[in-house]
Amino acid sequence: MNGQTALAAWHTATPDLVALIGKQGFAERLDAALRAVAPFDLSCIFAYPGRDRPRLLHDGLGDISSSQIMRNYLDGTYLLDAVYSACLRRAPPGLHRLVDLAPDAFIEAEYYNSPDVHPCISMESGSLSEEIVFLTPLQPGFYLAYSLLRANSSATFSGADFERLRQTAPLVAMLINRHWEQLAPAAATEADQPHDTDDVERAFATFVPSRLTRREQTIVSLVLRGHSSMSIGRILGIAEGTVKIHRKNIYAKLDISSQTELFNLFIKHLLSER
Repeated sequence: MNGQTALAAWHTATPDLVALIGKQGFAERLDAALRAVAPFDLSCIFAYPGRDRPRLLHDGLGDISSSQIMRNYLDGTYLLDAVYSACLRRAPPGLHRLVDLAPDAFIEAEYYNSPDVHPCISMESGSLSEEIVFLTPLQPGFYLAYSLLRANSSATFSGADFERLRQTAPLVAMLINRHWEQLAPAAATEADQPHDTDDVERAFATFVPSRLTRREQTIVSLVLRGHSSMSIGRILGIAEGTVKIHRKNIYAKLDISSQTELFNLFIKHLLSER
């Protein structure tokens, strides 16, 4: 299907989508309409009400991971998700490639590639080929995030795929906002509060505080959220080599030898706190 035909199919589908607003089957019909624009393998829609616990609104992931992994995500591992971080900092509405929202080493880091904590990663087939996400604020500080995902057996979204989907973004935003508009009042007291200290910072502040300095806790938080040593150096205004020395000292203090072990320690701490 060429681009014009794909977009024509999308516009043909919109009256049915409008008719389904507030009704069962809306999200599944939205998936089907967007698959005609550009194919994808999986989808999900989350509500991120500021610092509050997210809500899964649409599960188009099938049985790719266990229900326990999703519970772990909703209970705390979402704090390491680049989509959550983008919503917390109030990223611009519209369609985004995850790589453009995430820290520089996020795609290679443990969180994004771990089937034990990431609800969109398959234990059998491994990590994703790509994730793209429609971000839309339901009200200030309360975001809906609609992710379209391709499994690692599929190609990434081409430039033409992305552009066609980007053209649907204004209507997608209107549709999902209308469908879930009843969620907005719950965010009214949270929406206008500045996010100066979020849950992820509090989680890292309670991670082995007797063994790590505040600077080391900050570096752990940046490492596990997907920043490279170079990126951490830029953020903290220190040399990349100094960051590497800090990382070596952190591993020694925690009696570990790898970033994977650090990640596993933090996830255990995070879930024990929830």
